[in-house]
Amino acid sequence: MDWQPDTHPRRLRVWHFIALVVAYLVVVQGVSALLTSGQDVAYGAPTSIDYLVRVVVVPVGLGIALTLGVAGYLGAWQELFVSRLPVRRWLVAVPIALFATTAVITNYPGLAANGLAFALLLLVATLLVGFGEELLFRGIGVLAFRRNGFSEFRTGLWTTVLFGAAHGTNIITAGPKALVQVVLTSATGLVFYLVLRSTGALVAAMAAHGLWDFSVLSSQIRPDEPWPLVNLSGVVLALLLVLVFVLRRRISPAG
Repeated sequence: MDWQPDTHPRRLRVWHFIALVVAYLVVVQGVSALLTSGQDVAYGAPTSIDYLVRVVVVPVGLGIALTLGVAGYLGAWQELFVSRLPVRRWLVAVPIALFATTAVITNYPGLAANGLAFALLLLVATLLVGFGEELLFRGIGVLAFRRNGFSEFRTGLWTTVLFGAAHGTNIITAGPKALVQVVLTSATGLVFYLVLRSTGALVAAMAAHGLWDFSVLSSQIRPDEPWPLVNLSGVVLALLLVLVFVLRRRISPAG
């Protein structure tokens, strides 16, 4: 069953959405590079409050302001945040498995060692990332593809591909290993899309994204001593994707 777009005067075309993604990346990556210029900063290794503020909170906050501005222009808040597409009940296993995994793999000893202020700021920072990226890709992106006549399968596919490709820009700070991140983020992007579909709420996808990043990044608090339980995240993602692949024709009640 495909989404039937309503008649809204402000329609975002796909190329407009891609341009928005590029603008978001320029803001986030550009501001992060500016604030960390001359500093020895390792990608994906949140070791201090200063790191979180310079690399995440300020750049992502500005990116969110841009995204909220576009969302306000579209004026489709309910359509952005609530999905009424029917879905099979078994798909609720996806968010349950995701939230359970985040609880298991979080590096609690490392967070405790760095103090409450650091742990809370890391949580706020990752929730900001979850809010901004989900509003952009699973909110505005999904809305743009649906309203331009894409089937739900193609909507999920293309927003997932673009989500993964966007993280390829991290090659600037992370080097060639960013290519591996593209694959992994594509997988997580698909899972976040399924969280949206299974719950019907963009907020659920935002929370899943933010908490997932929180648990994964907590494993890199001490880069020289990575938290071993984080490896479980890859196993869970693989199992979820296999489950969805096997039951892909049973996601929607209509087929």
